Parts: sequence; structure tokens; C-alpha cells
Amino acid sequence: MIQNLNKFTFAAFGEILPEAEIVREFSLAPEWVSQSVPFSADEVWVTCAEGMPTVLEIEKGTAALAVSREGEPLEYFYLDKPVRLHAGVLFAIVPRESCVLRRAIHKDGAWVRRHRLEAATLPLYIKNRMEARAIYTLFYQEKEKGFLFKGEAHDLPELVYVDKGALHNVVNGTDTLLSQGEMMIYGPGIWHMQYADADVETSFITVSFDLSGDVPETLFNRRISLSAETASLLRRMLEEREKNEPYSGDIILGSLQMLLLSVLQNGEKTEQRLKTPASLYHENAIVNTVLSFVSAHSTEKLSVPYVAKRCNVSASRLTALFQQRLSITPAEYIRRVKLEESKQLIRAGEMNVSQIAAHLNYSSVQQFSRQFKSKFGVSPNEFAKSIR
Repeated sequence: MIQNLNKFTFAAFGEILPEAEIVREFSLAPEWVSQSVPFSADEVWVTCAEGMPTVLEIEKGTAALAVSREGEPLEYFYLDKPVRLHAGVLFAIVPRESCVLRRAIHKDGAWVRRHRLEAATLPLYIKNRMEARAIYTLFYQEKEKGFLFKGEAHDLPELVYVDKGALHNVVNGTDTLLSQGEMMIYGPGIWHMQYADADVETSFITVSFDLSGDVPETLFNRRISLSAETASLLRRMLEEREKNEPYSGDIILGSLQMLLLSVLQNGEKTEQRLKTPASLYHENAIVNTVLSFVSAHSTEKLSVPYVAKRCNVSASRLTALFQQRLSITPAEYIRRVKLEESKQLIRAGEMNVSQIAAHLNYSSVQQFSRQFKSKFGVSPNEFAKSIR
């Protein structure tokens, strides 16, 4: 970052000259040779002021002065005052685009180029290291007891924050239960599903967004506990979405940026990733494969043996893994996926109850209606009437 020129911070490299003295320095011919020299950001050289001090003054444009002693890193100063550099100091003129510099070199001194710098890579500006560039979805969701989302994968990070109740998040075959005040960010391209326990209602916020820059992997796929102050940023985002004023979008993006940076910078309580043995990776992969398969084939006639065969695992091992990882049986998971799919079809209004039962490969309309009422407390026809 560029520093302000003052006599204390610059003392190791030279002196800041008063205006009266700079006139004298530039008029000491023939011992000193002064000239105006153009500089460009396209070609920046680290140079050594050898033999004698050298005098610099900006005439046109803006530039940073990079300086160091031999073997030390460069420091950057805003060149808005005339300076006299000590002999032996390494320096570089880094214009914002271009500038004209007046310099004075003693006849016994010289400027000797050492090596080039890439101006674009220098730490001259305060820039976003990581940036939330766009938000694609921002929802507050209230779900009934036993809610299940059958799963998806997409190329965007997705944030899930539990506002009330608790929510299971299955990511890469591992089930993480988020409680009120906790969140998780699914990494891009990661398959994930969500469900609530049979006796738990849940409300949560979801945000899918685009990130650029230096995005650490530590941000993704783990439980994060938010402070009240950080969680308030999510509520501010929802408030601004409802206002829908000219700069609401900017405020929403800025709030998301602050939330992500707070998690990374301020040490929000984050669950550490554990070193997982190869056997557990394999088991997680099996569960993930099955979840993805059921999600993609929910309209087929699915049984546990059939799913196990298609996913290259025995039915008994599949049942054991589901109970260990998700605390439900594969049969119950299949049933819940089909019922959630049926709700979406009823909402769409393009099929009647008999057609939906056939589409989802139930053995009969009666079986479908019985399972639907057991799960949601109303029959399919009653549910359809309630949303019309």
C-alpha cells in the first residue's frame, strides 16, 4: 500500500526537500545535470542511485516512488513532494499511467538499472482480494416438519443460514446438522441436499452468488456459527430486497461481501475439517452417488435393491450407510423424494392426482394418497384446493 511521504517514514531512504531548496538543487550546474524525463507504467525499472544522491520532483501526472535498501523489500510512497535520495538507494518510478519527472544527477553519480517490475502486480492500490460479483437468488424459506429437498449441483457457491429450527445438509455424502444461527456455504459444483427431521419445522435463508478473486477453500462445506452482528447482515440483505430502491442491489452485494469477509477475517467460529480416512471418503462417495441417482430418477419405480444394484453396492451395505450418515433408511429417503416431487407437480397444476401417481410410479392412487396424507397431514386433493 502507498504511504504518505514524511521525514520519519522516509528517513532511511532520503530527505524531503522544501520548495526553496529544490530550486537551489536544480540550479547547481555544472556539478548537477537536471532534466525532465517521461515515465510510463508500461516500463518500470528498479534503478540504483550510485555514487551520489539524486533529486526527484514530479512535474506532471501522478506516481508512486518505490524505494529500498539493498536486499530489502520495496516500500511505496506517494511522490507529491520533492525528495533527495541517498546514494545507493534502490528506487523505481511507478506512474498511475504516465508522468513527467524532473531529476538532478551529480556528475559523479549515475542511475544504473537493475531489473524490471510489472506495475500491474505491485501493491499500490487497495483492491478487493475476493469479491462477491453478483447474487442470483436470495430467499427466505419456511418449511414444514420433515421437509426434504432432493438435491442439486450447480456452478455457484450457495449460502444456507438457519434462522429457526434445524436443517440437515448433505454435502458429498456427509450429513451436517445446522442449528439456529449457523450457516454453511456449498462450494461451486458440489452436489448437496437438505432435509429436516420429522418433528422439526425449519426456516432458513439461501443465497446463491458469484465469487471472484482469491477465494479460500476454507470458506466452503463446513459448519459456521455467526455472531449476532454478522447475522444482521443477512437480515439487511432481505430488508433491502423488499425495499427495491435504486441502490438496494449495491447494499445487498456489499452486505454479502462484509459477511464473507467477517467469516474469513474475524474468526467466526468455524468447524475445522477433519482428516478423513480413505474408507470414509469411499463411503461418502457411495452415499452421494445414491442420493444423486434417486434425485435424477424420482419418476421411476424405485426399490432399495434396484437402487443398490444401479449404484454398485449391496442393499444391506446401502441401508447401513444411510442409517449411519442420514439416520433414515434408503426406502424412507426414496419415499420422501417422491412425495416432495408430488407437491411440486400439484403446485404446477398440469396433472391431476391420478396422473401424478402414475407419473411417479406409485402402485396405485390409494397408495400415493395414503403416503401423502401420512407425510403432510392432508390428502393430495385437499392440498391442491388449499393452493388454488
